[in-house]
Order: sequence, then C-alpha cells, then structure tokens
Amino acid sequence: MATQSSAWTGEKPRKAGNGAGRGSAARSGEKVVPISPTGSAQDIHRTPPHSVDAEQGVLGSMLISPRETIAECVEKINEDYFYVPAHRTIYDVLVDLWNAGQAIDLITFTQVLRDRLLLDSVGGAAFVTSLFTFVPTAANVGYYLEIVRDKYILREIISASTESVRRAYEEQDEVNNLLDEVEQRIFAVGEDRFKGQMLSMKDQVMEAIESIEKLYERKGGITGISTGFVEFDRMTSGLHASEMIVIAARPSMGKTALAMNIAEHVSINEKLQVGVFSLEMSSQQLVQRLLCSRARVNLQKVRDGFLGERDFPSLTAAASKLAEAKIFIDDSASLSILELRAKARRLKAQQDVRLLIVDYLQLLRSTSRRAQDNRQLEISEISAGIKGLA
Repeated sequence: MATQSSAWTGEKPRKAGNGAGRGSAARSGEKVVPISPTGSAQDIHRTPPHSVDAEQGVLGSMLISPRETIAECVEKINEDYFYVPAHRTIYDVLVDLWNAGQAIDLITFTQVLRDRLLLDSVGGAAFVTSLFTFVPTAANVGYYLEIVRDKYILREIISASTESVRRAYEEQDEVNNLLDEVEQRIFAVGEDRFKGQMLSMKDQVMEAIESIEKLYERKGGITGISTGFVEFDRMTSGLHASEMIVIAARPSMGKTALAMNIAEHVSINEKLQVGVFSLEMSSQQLVQRLLCSRARVNLQKVRDGFLGERDFPSLTAAASKLAEAKIFIDDSASLSILELRAKARRLKAQQDVRLLIVDYLQLLRSTSRRAQDNRQLEISEISAGIKGLA
C-alpha cells in the first residue's frame, strides 16, 4: 500500500578449439582466471558452472521435436544461457529457421550450417548428427531447460559479484551509488524467476470455481485482510496478496492517518505483521499519531503539552494495547526503490509481514539515470518497482 500526493562487462568465457564435439571441443574450454584485489591473476583457475549434457539435451530436443519444443525454449531461455559457444550458434540457427517457418531435420539443418559457413565451427557434421541421437525423446526438455537456466544464473551471479568487487576496490564511486548498482545487478539476475505463467482456460476455470466455492461458504464475508473500515471492506472484499493499493488525495487530507489506522487494525485485530516505510515522518511522530487516535486525545494538545486529567489514563491504556502490535517502522528519510525492495524482502524473511505501507511514493528515488531526468518516468519506474515487490 502506498500513499501518493550492468552486469559483467567482459566477454563471456569461450571454449577453446573449433569443434564442439561431446568428447573433445565441447568439453574443453578456456578457464576463467579470478582477479585478485591487487589486479594479478590467482594461481587457481576455476571453470564457471555449466552443464554440457543439459545444453546438448536442449538442442537435441529442439532438433528431434522442433514444433513441440522450440516455442518453450524461446520462452524460457536465449542464446546467452548456453556456456559452449558452439551451442549458442546452433541455438541461434534453430530459432532463425523456426521463425522463418522452415523445415528442421538433419539434412536441412546441416546444409544451413554449411551455407552459413558455420558447420566446422560448431564441430562438423558428425557433431550435429550426434545431437539428433543425444536424447531418445524430447519429453524431458523442461528439466534440461531448468538445469541450463540454473547454471546461467550462477554464472551471472559470479559475474555481477566479480564486477562489484572490482568496483569496490577501485574506490572511484560514491558508496551509496555503488550499493544501488550492486543491488540492481543482483535483482536483475533473478528477475526472470518472477515472470508470469501462461495458463490454459481449463486451469483458469478450475481456479475460478474454487474461488467461487470459498465465497459461497463465507456468505458475504471478505476474502482478504480486513482494514477495519466496513464499507471499504464491503466494496473491495479486503486487502489481497499481490495488490498495490494507492491512497490518493490532496495534501493534509488524512492519507497517512488512514494508512496507519489500517495498519493498527491489521496488526491488533487481525494479528498480522505490518511493515511501514515512512519517508516523511519520523517513527515517533507516527507512534504519537497512533496513540492519540486510539486514546481519542487531540494530537495538538499532546504537542502543546496541555493534557487534561483524563487524557493520561487514556494514553496509557492505548500505549498498553499498541505495545502488542506487530508494526515495524523504518523512518529512513531517503530511500531508493532498490533499497526499499531489499529492506522489504529482509523484513518479510525475518518477520513475515503481510502488509507493507509506503508513505509516501513520491519521496522514493529511482536508481535509473534515464529516469532521474524525467519525473514522470521516475514515478512510473518506482510504481512498477513497488508492484513487482507486491
């Protein structure tokens, strides 16, 4: 809920030799040489994570069942996911033929490679032929894709971390800017884990029926988290997972008060953990607001120090109740969207928060240089970042 008024720069490791045969060139490769902080090569040569068998399993599946497998492969990976250069070349050519609607079999594919002067560089006709018999069926292509993808992510983590270490030792960047860039690299590596999934109408209908059955059993009850505002809950059925809800109004109309009242209800009455990122007010200011709201004491009287005899007991009772609330407040004055995502994920892991409140959206910073020159673009990227976090 929000209130509103580079990865590695060097070349990827390349295999040595012209061929990519399973027993020779495909398994022999150039070792990656880690660079020490002083810039000299270490004695230990380490090969980045990869699986030649899984890569050949993917290519073999694409060759023997192109109609059934290439679309799935294109959706989940690209040529960069392959570690062996010859495998990247073969994948590219297969996708080109598939896009052009051309037939793919041993004879036509070998001829295309020969016409493009690529046959020798991928290991020759013998290696291409071996791919057609490498797997007996394309039924397990999903498993091969998962292995190839996991190895690629590990290599990207190594690349991003290596570049970050190098930049840190150079001490040429502002520390906060470097932290933002490091977080951005790591988040970018795992971004494909959160892509949506294509579901059939059958799956969608079954899920819809299950949802309708639950609604029928509740007989008008809300399906999400209650906010404590009956009319709002009736119209929205409560707050639901993955939703980004924006409270929009003119300045000083009570946006923060409304958000904090919802946080109070969710924490105390629903017994759920709530995270609050307050970029405008300090945590003490927010707590004072909550105390006065619950005790029904005028906040201005508290600020001026003019409290009546009945006010203190009311505030004490409110404090006793609020002390039990699982509300976690971060009042960092300036946060980038990447910093917010990092803090929120840590808060979710440590406290299992079910509701996150950001007050307010315009005070967040984008780490994109392109967006920093355009306020509208910056707000759009911040909103997309928060939605991705949800």
